Amino acid sequence: MGHVQERYVLHCDNQSAIHLTKNPTFHSRTKHIDYRYHWILNALEDGELQLEKVHTNDNWSDMLTKTISDKKLTDYCMGVGLLIPLN
Repeated sequence: MGHVQERYVLHCDNQSAIHLTKNPTFHSRTKHIDYRYHWILNALEDGELQLEKVHTNDNWSDMLTKTISDKKLTDYCMGVGLLIPLN
């Protein structure tokens, strides 16, 4: 398609996950994470991925995973480009 993507940004709203990527020490609370999933730490260290915090108000995927108000649903739908039917 002729488009070269310079960087890949991974958005995350989980403070614990962000902290774990910045301080990847193994604790008893993280020992259940299988080693094969730690490839993402290497990708972050190598600069292949960039991790950015996304605020809950800007996390459009919440409309698929949480109970939200009508106002937030309207905002999220507009954010992802869905048309809202008027009643």
